[in-house]
Amino acid sequence: MNYIFDLDNTLIYSDAANNLAYKEAVRNVVNGDLRIDGGRITRGDIAARFPKLSVAQLSKIIAAKESLYPQYFDRTLLNPALLSILKQLAANQKRTILLTYGGKNRALQLLEYYGIGKYFSEKYFKEDFSTMSKYKFATDVLELNSRKIVLFENETEGQREAVSDGFSAHNIIKIV
Repeated sequence: MNYIFDLDNTLIYSDAANNLAYKEAVRNVVNGDLRIDGGRITRGDIAARFPKLSVAQLSKIIAAKESLYPQYFDRTLLNPALLSILKQLAANQKRTILLTYGGKNRALQLLEYYGIGKYFSEKYFKEDFSTMSKYKFATDVLELNSRKIVLFENETEGQREAVSDGFSAHNIIKIV
């Protein structure tokens, strides 16, 4: 078996840090007030909440958010149960793969912050599979048998995407 872990809100609960970084970025770039209503704020949310933003302004907000994010690492929370599983798998020399839609720089910083990067035999980020879903990347590029993968994923949409890409629904562990 191969073991694939998502990062954000699966292995590390990161919504608070993400949202605070976006809030500060919006304030710094366009002097706007971003209300945090719960859930994870995305680029699409910023564009929808501030429809008059230019492409350049949105790009500046995203860049500012990325640079501000590390100052909010203390607002993230490691999932201890999933970390325990990851450590056991790594200790038993199982193939453990980080597969995240998160950016490489931020993801690596988070792994370093918690000292957990060493438990993954492989790490892949949105930059590695920008033209396909991360699950297609796993089967088509990494050549993993989709029926021999255990996936740890928090998002229902991510679970649907995995099943659509051939993963066995029985091997998807929903993380809450």
